[in-house]
Amino acid sequence: MIRPGLFFLFSFTFCCSVFSQIVNIENRRIYDDTLGWSGALDGNFSVMQNKEMLINGGFRPRVQYKTNRHYFLLLTDWFYSKAPNAVYANSGMLHLRYAWRLPSKMKGKKSPWKWESYTQLQYNQLLDQRLRALTGTGLRLKAIDNAKWRVFLGSSIFFEHEELRTNSSQINGIRWSNYLSFFAVLSKEISLTSIVYAQPLVERFEDVRFMGQFTLAINVFKRTDLKFEFNHFYDAFPPNGVRNLIFNGAMGFRVRLGE
Repeated sequence: MIRPGLFFLFSFTFCCSVFSQIVNIENRRIYDDTLGWSGALDGNFSVMQNKEMLINGGFRPRVQYKTNRHYFLLLTDWFYSKAPNAVYANSGMLHLRYAWRLPSKMKGKKSPWKWESYTQLQYNQLLDQRLRALTGTGLRLKAIDNAKWRVFLGSSIFFEHEELRTNSSQINGIRWSNYLSFFAVLSKEISLTSIVYAQPLVERFEDVRFMGQFTLAINVFKRTDLKFEFNHFYDAFPPNGVRNLIFNGAMGFRVRLGE
């Protein structure tokens, strides 16, 4: 199984979360059996001088607390890109999630079902978004969990409030959020990770948002893996001046420092 290590990514400017209204929570969870506190802090800063100076900065801490029945997750995500006379990207997000494992009907076995509740605040200049606030609740199922496959399904309802920057308009609605997430070990050298979201508006199903992330990792040398990633986001009714389909791809490599 390919394990996380030091991953250097090239041919990749902005991650999908900078452009997408759907925040991929699945790839920010910490998948291990450790109870108690755990977390990680990702940050980056760069300065590039060409015709003008470009400054980029990002900050992505996460904190997780687990017991046998309860689960808490706190995520933040901030990204900023600026030249002397223009701001190219400015986005931020705060996400808090609580999950409660439902009682099991089989003695001595954990239930694969969890009831989750969450709330989120975000803003995104590129999406013309001054503020987006939402709160929701629903079910999560661990459908498969073995040495080769780990599959999760989730479905929830959330209320969202959105304020746009250019015309100061406000949008309120209820969306039905569904996702499929899996990690598959296809062979000793190849693994595939995928997450797909679909979020239609309850009162108008044609107003739907899709987001997908697909990552293929291939072991090419001892402790060295190639990594290919594709992200896409589709909004059937985006704000004026915002594309309804956005995608990007990346290729990089990962060096694993230990087994």
